[in-house]
Amino acid sequence: MGWTPPSKFCVILTFLCMVLGIFIFMDIVMDIWDPFLPTFDLFGYNGWFVIALILFFLTWFFFYLGVKLKGF
Repeated sequence: MGWTPPSKFCVILTFLCMVLGIFIFMDIVMDIWDPFLPTFDLFGYNGWFVIALILFFLTWFFFYLGVKLKGF
């Protein structure tokens, strides 16, 4: 099966998901600046950390779809 390069839309979408996930992760874990995000508790877990993990998964998934499907 041939490899098809992803479209510009797919690349921009994956980049935005990745940057937002990295921003959330850095805000929670690395303490580089004062915490920007408010506290968000989700079933005993840090809700922002769960959102960052979902964004990292979507980054991989959208790019995978962009390579496998033509026109995405």
